[in-house]
Amino acid sequence: MALEPITGKPVRFPPGRVEIRLDDKHRIAYQRLYGHYQSYLAGLPVLRSRDFDGRNVKVTPGELDALNRAFLAVDAPTGGGPTAFDAQEHGRTRLFKRTQYLS
Repeated sequence: MALEPITGKPVRFPPGRVEIRLDDKHRIAYQRLYGHYQSYLAGLPVLRSRDFDGRNVKVTPGELDALNRAFLAVDAPTGGGPTAFDAQEHGRTRLFKRTQYLS
């Protein structure tokens, strides 16, 4: 399910925001994305279920860029490549083995 990039239209109020429309395809992708990691880590806007019924949603340009990048990442095939948390997991496993040896 390839999603085309979302384009925003500048609005007068509040200044610095753009207006986007989201539908059910975006809702499914957002739910899959939110199931993997929390949205505030990547700068994604926090969206409610009513935001996906076709009404206008006002977000910042940075949130729109983050949303487009995240939707591309959700559509990309998972090749089992390294993720952002692999180094952290490796360090935690090493620490666990050390403390297990000491106890």
